[in-house]
Amino acid sequence: MKWNFTPQLPSQVETEVTQRDQFSNDELQLSQTIVRESIQNSLDAGSHDDSQIKVTFRWLDKSNGLSSEFLEKLFDGQINHAEEAGLSVENVDFDDPRALVIEDFGTKGLTGSVNEKDDDNFSDFWRRHGKSHKTGRSRGRWGLGKLVYSTTSQLGVFFGATIRAGDPDLKVMGQTVLNLRTVDGREYPPHGFFADIEGDTPYTEMPVPLKDKQLINQFMDQFSLERADHTGLSVIIPFPNPDFNQDSMIAVAIENYFYPI
Repeated sequence: MKWNFTPQLPSQVETEVTQRDQFSNDELQLSQTIVRESIQNSLDAGSHDDSQIKVTFRWLDKSNGLSSEFLEKLFDGQINHAEEAGLSVENVDFDDPRALVIEDFGTKGLTGSVNEKDDDNFSDFWRRHGKSHKTGRSRGRWGLGKLVYSTTSQLGVFFGATIRAGDPDLKVMGQTVLNLRTVDGREYPPHGFFADIEGDTPYTEMPVPLKDKQLINQFMDQFSLERADHTGLSVIIPFPNPDFNQDSMIAVAIENYFYPI
């Protein structure tokens, strides 16, 4: 469909993503980390008009209308990269489609330019790794915290759909974060995008939100997004870790966010 991978240039230093152990280790489960990081970022993205912030976590499968065919098309062009990156793609059953959807409400969404790099939330979320522009009392750090989304997926993929104040159009993109790999004789860095591309040369190309309205509507329908005209961010994680402990997720939400609630 829309996967875009830029080969590693010979002059570039190879950089591996080594921070995944921060989100799953002997002291911390991935199912706990994703609750903490997701809610942190939603609290930081409050709309500042005293709106109540709401964050929902939902699991989807065939019983919710999730289509095997749709997911197979979404991963066309990505799954070979995932396999070469060392992920166990043979453990992913497209006949049993699953997804974890995290949505926040009462937030301002991913603000800023969608087709130019700036210092706002959209660029911080999609175009930066290890760096963000959160300051002061911000709880989360999108510089690394968002890595938990791709780490949660068995195929290293997440999608985001956002509506911002004053902009009613749903902005949808996807990202995969994999190990360094060689595909068809070419080396590739960790990040790749599910997006449209603007720009004519490798020096000006920029991944931008999908422009295909039919595909955007499919995202809304397949993943049962409750975005509609509510500002905020929806994060879609296909094929989430099957060992997730939902009781642990509830416990960590209470432990970390009793006072904000």
